[in-house]
Amino acid sequence: MTQPSIFRWQGQHNDKRSARTFKYTDWTALLKEAQVLNGGRLCVFDGPYHAGGRHIVRRLEFIDTGQLWLVRIPILPASSTSDQNEILKWWTAERRFTMESEIATMKFIAKSTDIPVPTIFGHRTSIDGNPIKLPYMLMQCIRGNMLFDLGGPGILTGEQKSRIRKSIASIQYQMATASINKLGSLVLGPNGTIDIGPLPASFGFEGPFTSAADYFLSWAAHAKFGNLDFLHGRVEDDDDRVRSLKRAVISFPPRLRSAVEKRLSRNPTAYENRYPIVHRDFLLHNILFDDTYNIVGVIDWEFAHSAPLEVFTALTNIYSCFDPKTLHAITDRDDEGRQYIKDVMHEEEDIRQGCKLSKTFGSILGDIGLCMTYFEEGRAVLFGKLLDRYESETIEIDPNSVEPQTK
Repeated sequence: MTQPSIFRWQGQHNDKRSARTFKYTDWTALLKEAQVLNGGRLCVFDGPYHAGGRHIVRRLEFIDTGQLWLVRIPILPASSTSDQNEILKWWTAERRFTMESEIATMKFIAKSTDIPVPTIFGHRTSIDGNPIKLPYMLMQCIRGNMLFDLGGPGILTGEQKSRIRKSIASIQYQMATASINKLGSLVLGPNGTIDIGPLPASFGFEGPFTSAADYFLSWAAHAKFGNLDFLHGRVEDDDDRVRSLKRAVISFPPRLRSAVEKRLSRNPTAYENRYPIVHRDFLLHNILFDDTYNIVGVIDWEFAHSAPLEVFTALTNIYSCFDPKTLHAITDRDDEGRQYIKDVMHEEEDIRQGCKLSKTFGSILGDIGLCMTYFEEGRAVLFGKLLDRYESETIEIDPNSVEPQTK
């Protein structure tokens, strides 16, 4: 496999916050930490730091072998100073949980699939007693670039698009089959083990659950709309459309809870199932390519958790488009989308008894999962129309027809 001769990372989010984070970090201590973790080998920094939306990253090169590692550090908030007590307040138990869960998820995916995720060499998720002064991960530096740093999708040939699409279908299918038996987040256990813990903050850190119904009920009990300015705007300035949207936002969680409870009352039996791990930002900016457009890495597993298969399918299909008017995921909006479904079906043919991922594309539970994401992100749509459709359909909340295999 050809690897790029140079990194083309742009660091699109370099700003005052990332600069403050860079200045606060003890980089000398970090080099010493990496040296200890790698058997005493000397290392130096390879190039400047780069900033994403939530982290800064910096490459380290080991002098004798040329091996590259990457350090990732969370970006300090805009209001922070260099006062350690203030930074300790910012680094909440929730943030630490998210970081540790991501580490556990990456280790699980690496062990259970052939998906190329960075190997974790070391980490500190606390600030107390941390010589670097901020939490960090030291991991494998994958020699790859985002597609946008290579020129973007517009420069691809038909053959290159097809190869990328088939590779992404394989990755989505592998994620679907690397499932666990509960709905929750993966967490680090004692002695390096990986356990199943509660779902993320949007679910109130409840769980883990064995029932898909509990997944939706937990979210409905704790969901917070991501745009309070929209909800709290002056009522007298609202037109009929805005008022309808506000009512739809406010009523969505309780209506979802009521709809699930009604369906559960008609089918009270809770089935134990298998639930795949959802990469919550599975898009092109978190996929790394070499110079010939082979996929060499899938990164940024923050907020990952297991989910019902239908929700997983909707949230990880790059080639679908969610229509906010119809509240439905359009999986075959163009030739790429139609071909992608065929690519997934081809993956299913290779495994005699695997999960039938292709059968869940465009499902109503997937649409509900996408609406939950819209809600968390603060995007207002007429959620009630989807729930009207859900209540009128005859699907069951806990389908027992899926028997995925684990690698």
